Amino acid sequence: MAIRLPLKTVDTFTDSNDTGTGSVAGGIPHVVTIPQDCDNVVVKMTASVSGTGVSAVFQTTDDGGTTYYDVARTSIVSNANGTTAQWLNIPVSGQGFRSAVQAQTSVAGSTNVGVMLNTIGSAAASSLGQYQASGLPLLSPQARVFIIINGNVTSAASNSVVTKVMVNSQSATA
Repeated sequence: MAIRLPLKTVDTFTDSNDTGTGSVAGGIPHVVTIPQDCDNVVVKMTASVSGTGVSAVFQTTDDGGTTYYDVARTSIVSNANGTTAQWLNIPVSGQGFRSAVQAQTSVAGSTNVGVMLNTIGSAAASSLGQYQASGLPLLSPQARVFIIINGNVTSAASNSVVTKVMVNSQSATA
């Protein structure tokens, strides 16, 4: 495996001044075309939101965009000022395991948190919790980033979500 060339930006999306109960139709979709000669996809999301939380889900399709499947989801960012980025790193081949965060409370009252790996199972759109990956590979060059706003944005003036999709490769043409 060789050293990868620097990340190349595929697209950047800015969503701002969205207010109201949640987001329209459950989220804000941004369709991207991933170059065929790439090794992985990196998604960077920064959010400045007030009164709610926002997250990004990277999704893939095998039928040209009629149906999308979750690949990975960032954490839910709430009451943030846009200075801390949330990152996803999606290998083209997929890791083949679904991640899940599991919390258990012991008899003494302390909470233990662990990450477990399981088979992929269902990867239906918007089925992943925060910090989860479905294990699916990219199914085609078409993909999308789905921005989920969890509730009421209280100030349209301070609401901004910037999402950048990048790829890296051994090839200078990707």
